[in-house]
Amino acid sequence: MSVTSTPTAPAITLFEVAFTSAMTERDLGMLACALALTTTVGPAGRPRADDLGFARMDSSSGLFLTRGTEEGRWVIRGRTWGDPAPGSVHEWHVLAAGAAHQLDPSVTAPTRLKIPPSTIPDRSVERLANTRLTRFRRRLVGLR
Repeated sequence: MSVTSTPTAPAITLFEVAFTSAMTERDLGMLACALALTTTVGPAGRPRADDLGFARMDSSSGLFLTRGTEEGRWVIRGRTWGDPAPGSVHEWHVLAAGAAHQLDPSVTAPTRLKIPPSTIPDRSVERLANTRLTRFRRRLVGLR
């Protein structure tokens, strides 16, 4: 009996936030706290050459901290293997840009989405709860 694995789809990059930083231990610690980032460092506490950290956003998406093409440049990439809601992706983008802005003030956050208020039902929750209790009370008393 052989087990065959299905090929995994490549990750889709949802957004990128580029910033400049010396990436000291303090900077890395600040990002780790702001993004709940799991960091990976090499020997003697020096950052690894490729990936520096990962933060899980949902079951199939995450933020990845990687080195940029130039010295001192870093990129936080939002990637997914699933289909996250656009509102969630935007919030992750705002979160990543806010964390990068703390290290590099030239980073600008995307504008927040205007989310329309959800439809409010005609009957309030309290009224529905009272209706259920009233029915139950009538059954107990024998009126119904």
